[in-house]
Amino acid sequence: MKPRILIVDDNEKSRFLLSEKMTADGYQVDTAKDGVEGLEKVEKFRPDLVLLDIMMPRMDGYEMCRRLKSDERTRYISVIMLTARGELDDKVMGLEMGAEDYIVKPYSLVEVSARVRSLLRVKMLQTKLREAEKMAVLGEMVDQIAHEVRNPLVSIGGMARRLYEHETNPDHRKYLEVMMAYVERLEKMMERIDEYKGILTPRMRPGNINQVIEEAVEEARKFIGEKDITIKTELMPGVPEFEMDSAHLRVALLNLLHNSIDAIDRKGEITISTLPAEGNILVVKIRDTGCGMESEVARRIFHPFFTSKVTGAGLGLTIAYRVIENHNGDIEVESEKGKGTTFTIRFHLTGSRTPEPSSL
Repeated sequence: MKPRILIVDDNEKSRFLLSEKMTADGYQVDTAKDGVEGLEKVEKFRPDLVLLDIMMPRMDGYEMCRRLKSDERTRYISVIMLTARGELDDKVMGLEMGAEDYIVKPYSLVEVSARVRSLLRVKMLQTKLREAEKMAVLGEMVDQIAHEVRNPLVSIGGMARRLYEHETNPDHRKYLEVMMAYVERLEKMMERIDEYKGILTPRMRPGNINQVIEEAVEEARKFIGEKDITIKTELMPGVPEFEMDSAHLRVALLNLLHNSIDAIDRKGEITISTLPAEGNILVVKIRDTGCGMESEVARRIFHPFFTSKVTGAGLGLTIAYRVIENHNGDIEVESEKGKGTTFTIRFHLTGSRTPEPSSL
């Protein structure tokens, strides 16, 4: 999703100019005219960064910053203070309150844009580091789960199936059917755990992402069932090859496609496309016309076991996230309730090559 910027300033002209610049830079923007309204907007808007004036009525910028940084839920929101007070003591006070940066008025919108971009880049790297640490802990946790659960599960499942074959009492058979169904569910969970463990060690070799997409789409069509869903591909010709684990990428794309299929109730369309971008970046987009998601759900969708749907989004999208990271890529999701979802994957290519045309 696009980074979110909250502008808190009692000067209407400043709010307007900053809002126009941040919107032009591609951010989602909201505004507030003082610290009280700013804190209310933080609760609803959940910004990644706040551009915060200091001298404001009702609650000044210092107090708002102090409250943000003293709350565990908001302490990691970056703050840039904007003020006409440029004395050293004022700057020190702002930084002591927890602000990450301090810009003195009158300022250049170009400078503000550069400072915002720099802070968001640092925030992104910090987030990736925290995610990597969480993934490492998850890897150890799932390994322990698999070890502790697999052997008893095999025994329970085997005994339940054997008893079922010889049981004649209808009530007892019903109970055994329930047991076998839950055992099967746990076995699928174990498969996902093994799948997660497997992606930790990719085997890289030159590959073609279009070919991987076509294989994933072919497999995804098997999950459509009775729904009326069309999966379309819009693949750019001559796509550059890059180092990849084709099997892992196919699993990642399949998990994303599976999520899109689940999001469509009865009839809809999924489009997966490849296209170039500036800076030696290859983009893969997956768009669906499904039910969409609330913004808070979209922000957390890649977190392990975010949902109870372990055979689907619960761990599947976490696996997709990790696979894409292993391929020097990043993924973001844009979604609107009732209007569908778009996953955007960006592969940062290094040493990529365009395949030579085959001779006829």
